[in-house]
Amino acid sequence: MNPTRQQLVTVGLVVLLLVTIFLSRSVLYTVNERELAVVLEFGKPVTSRPQPGIYFKKPFIQEVRRFPKTLQFWETHELIADLLTADGEKIEVAAWAIWRITEPEIFVKILRTIEHAESSQIKVKVRAAIRDVITSHTLTDVIRNSGRELTYTFDSTLPDTKRNETELNPVVPQAVEKEVTGEKPIGRTEILKQVKQRIDKSLDQTADGEPTDRGIELVDVGISNISFVPTVRDAAFEKQKAFMESIASKHLYEGERLKQEILNKTQREVEQILGEGQKKSTITRGEVDAEIIDRYAKAIQATSDFYKFTRTLELYEKSLTQNTQLILTTDNDLFQLFNNFNRDTSNNQTVEN
Repeated sequence: MNPTRQQLVTVGLVVLLLVTIFLSRSVLYTVNERELAVVLEFGKPVTSRPQPGIYFKKPFIQEVRRFPKTLQFWETHELIADLLTADGEKIEVAAWAIWRITEPEIFVKILRTIEHAESSQIKVKVRAAIRDVITSHTLTDVIRNSGRELTYTFDSTLPDTKRNETELNPVVPQAVEKEVTGEKPIGRTEILKQVKQRIDKSLDQTADGEPTDRGIELVDVGISNISFVPTVRDAAFEKQKAFMESIASKHLYEGERLKQEILNKTQREVEQILGEGQKKSTITRGEVDAEIIDRYAKAIQATSDFYKFTRTLELYEKSLTQNTQLILTTDNDLFQLFNNFNRDTSNNQTVEN
C-alpha cells in the first residue's frame, strides 16, 4: 500500500470514528436510577422515560431534558407573617414541603422547570393553605402537638400542698373550656393534615375548580417555626412574666404560711415538754422533801431526849451571861440540873481526898 492510500485510509477511519461518536451522542442517551427523562421534539414533549436504561432519539430534532426522580425539599425563606389565629393572636410561621415529580411529560408541558414549579405552585399553595387553616384555629391548637389532654405540673418542695392546674398555666382553662362546650381539642398534627388536604385539592384543580394534573405530588408539609410578631411577643413576654411572678408570690406566701405553722407547732411541743418536765420536777421535789421531813421526824423521835437536852443547852448558852441573875424555884429543871451538878462535884472531891 502506497503512502497516499495509507493516509486516505487513516483519515477515513478517523472521520468514521468521529461520525460514530457524534451519531451515538445524537441518537443514544442514558437515564440513571435517580433521573426522569422527557424527550422533546421541536420543544414539545413527545415521550417520557421514568425507568433507567439506554434509549434512542432522533438526532438533531429531539432533545432530552432530565429531572430528579428523588424527593424535593422546599423551605420558605420569608416568614408567613401576620397570621391572626381564631383567638386573636398574631403569629409568624416558617413552613416547609416535600414534593416530587410523578408525570414528567405533564410536568414539562405545564410547569417546565423545578424552580418554576416551586415558585408558582408549591410556595403559593403552601402559604395560602397554611394561612387559611391556621386562622381558623386557636393558638393553643397550633402550638400543641396533638389533641391529648393537657397536664401541667410545677416542681415544688412544699409538703402537703394541693395545686389547681388551671391556676398554674393559662393554656389549661382554654382546653377545659373546649371540653365544657363540647369542642374536641386538636393539635398541630391534625392541622397539618388539613393543610396537606387543602394543598392536594388545589394541585388537582384549576382556579375555576376544574380537575387538572400538573405532574407533581405533595409528599409532606410541616411547620418549622412558630413565633409571635414582635409587638405581640413583647406583650406576651410581659404577661407571662407577670403571671410567673404571681405564681412565685403564691409559693412564697404558701411557704411563709407553712413556716409559721411549723414554728407554732414546734413552740407548742416545746411548751408541752417544758410543762411536763416542770410537773415531774415539782412532783419529784415534793416527794424528796416529804421523805426528808419524814426521816427528820423519825430521827427527832428516836433521839427526842438528847435533842431536848442539846436544845436546852443551846438556849442556856445564849441566855446566861456574866451579868445574868436567875431566880429559880426548887422544882425548875435548871435548878435541878445545877443541884445535881453541885452534888456530883462534891462527891468527886470527897472521893479524890
